[in-house]
This record gives sequence, structure tokens and C-alpha cells, in this order.
Amino acid sequence: MRANWFKGIIILAILSLLWALFTAPNRSKSMGEDIRGSLAAAGFTDTQVDMNGNVATLTGEAASEATRNEIGRVAAETKCSKCADKKTWHEVKNDIAVKTAPPVPTQSPYTFSAIKSEDGSVMLNGWVQNQEQLDRVLAKAKATFGNVIDRKVRIANGAPNDGWEGAMTQNMDSLSLLDYGRFSMKDSDTEISGATMSVDARDGVVAKTANIAGFNSTANVKLVAPTTGEITNIEVCQTLLDDLKRGKKINFAYDKAEIRGAESFDLLNSLASAANQCASFKINIEGHTDSDGANSYNQRLSEARANLVVAYLSENGVERSRMRAIGYGETKPIADNATDAGKAQNRRIEFIVTESE
Repeated sequence: MRANWFKGIIILAILSLLWALFTAPNRSKSMGEDIRGSLAAAGFTDTQVDMNGNVATLTGEAASEATRNEIGRVAAETKCSKCADKKTWHEVKNDIAVKTAPPVPTQSPYTFSAIKSEDGSVMLNGWVQNQEQLDRVLAKAKATFGNVIDRKVRIANGAPNDGWEGAMTQNMDSLSLLDYGRFSMKDSDTEISGATMSVDARDGVVAKTANIAGFNSTANVKLVAPTTGEITNIEVCQTLLDDLKRGKKINFAYDKAEIRGAESFDLLNSLASAANQCASFKINIEGHTDSDGANSYNQRLSEARANLVVAYLSENGVERSRMRAIGYGETKPIADNATDAGKAQNRRIEFIVTESE
């Protein structure tokens, strides 16, 4: 009886062994598919899985040792989907290589810059200290400007100012206030320049730049006027008139109140348009001469020339009641009357914007 029982056990063991040998290839294949599925679900789609019996060999590359270990853990904890008890019966051989990071260059001088175009897009270029700082800088730029292009920001060793990232953040905030412009950083120096139609924005940029701790900071922000519509800020109006006159001049005939030259009339036409954009303000038209001749004669000549300009602007659409002609003669020179060049500078017409009464 015992012999028959023992024979039965042997037969069952042989049958189980034969069944295991028969089904092993299919179970191994299925297990490999389960592991690949688990790795894909965890985001590790580039890992190769090679099943040999119950051994799963993992190959490929990982960005770090921690990532390599995580891939191995996911593979080891994958359960057999076709096993009755959903158990883990396999072994894992982790042959994944860890990528070797390229050497980090050393940069000197250490620089960073951002350029904001008139369409609002921003281009970055420069150096940061590590990947974490790079991620923060790009996130800050995207949050501040939205449209960030040509991100030529790289990691480098060097000797940047201790407040490097903080200065970049402050400069981005300042640049966002400008219609267009740029900032640049070099070691412990930082500079911002550009243009805005807002006095508050200009003053804000200047104040922010002055408060960048540990840096030699400069700000050069130009106040520009809109090309259309009424301007309601007196400082913007004055800037508009000054910009139109910069490098240009209203020329008169020698010793006469007579406007000469096409360039003079072109300038006056531009000034008339600008004056009408500043309809909320009055404008003093000031005449000045050099010191040649008698004081009384120069006084009368400066008044006559100022009145002639007022008359021309009035004929070209500027309300006469908004303008006041004033002659100062030779009393307010801006250059040396001892030279011809200085005298030429002193013979001029000034436009001074004032509040309406």
C-alpha cells in the first residue's frame, strides 16, 4: 500500500515538473510583457527587458544612479498577471548603465542677458550655476513674459556674484515694465536700458535697478510718446517735443524773423502734430539769440522769431490760445558765445510744456 502511495507521489512530481517545463517559455514571455508594461506605466519606456527563464535582464541608460535603482525596483515588484495568485516569481538582473554627465565648462566673465522686442517676445542668453537654477530661471522668464524664445541659457562654473539669481529675477521684473529693452549682467555689473510710455514704469525700473544689492547697477530708460491719441502726462509731452527737436533746428534768415529751409518747416510740421497730441497743456515758445549786437536788438529779434513760430503753428492746427511767445534775447545762453559753434547753439527756439490754467 505504501509502495503504491509513494509511486503516486513520484508520478505527480514528474507530471508537475513536465508541466512546469512545458509552460515555462510562455510564463517567461508573459512575465517579460508584465515588466515592460510596469516600466512603461512608470515612465521608463527606453528600458529593454530580456527574459531568460525566470531571470529578467534590464539594459539601457539612466540619467542617475537613483533612476537606475528605481527602474530595478519597479521591475522586481512586478507581479505575474497570468499566475493564479498574481505572485512575483522572477529575478531581476539590473545591467542598466548610468549616463556620464558631460564636464561643466568654466566661464569668465560670467554673463547673462535678456532682450525684449516690441512684440513682447524675450530672448535669453547666458550662464547659470546648476540645473536647479536653470529650471527656476526659465520658469521665472515664462511666468513673467510668456513668450520666451531662443533659450541660450547654459550651466557653467565660474565666479558669479553671490546674488546672481536674485539680480536676474529683479532685472526680469524691471524689463517687464518696459515696452522694449534689454538687461545685461557681467560678474558684479548689471545694466538695463529701453523705452516706455509710462513715467511710473520708468521710475519703477530706475528704483528697482538701484536696489539690486551687491551689484554696480545702471539704468538708462527713455520715455517715449505714443504715435496716436492724446497724451495726458506733461513729462511725456515734453519728452516728445524734445525728441523731435534733438539733432534738428529751426533756421532763420540772418538777423531776421524769417524761417528758412525745408528742414525747418518739416520740423515745425512734426512739432504741430505733437502739440495737438498734448491738447491738455499749454506750450511756451521761447526765442533765444547769441550775444552779437545790442541787447535791446537781440531781445526784439528773439520775440519776433518766437511770435513767427507761434503764428506758423497756429496756421497748422495748434490752438493759438494754448501757445505763448516769449523772447529772452541773449540772456540764457547754453554755450560759449566766444566761439562760432557756441553762438550757433545759442540761436534757438525752445518749446516748454506747461500746465493749463
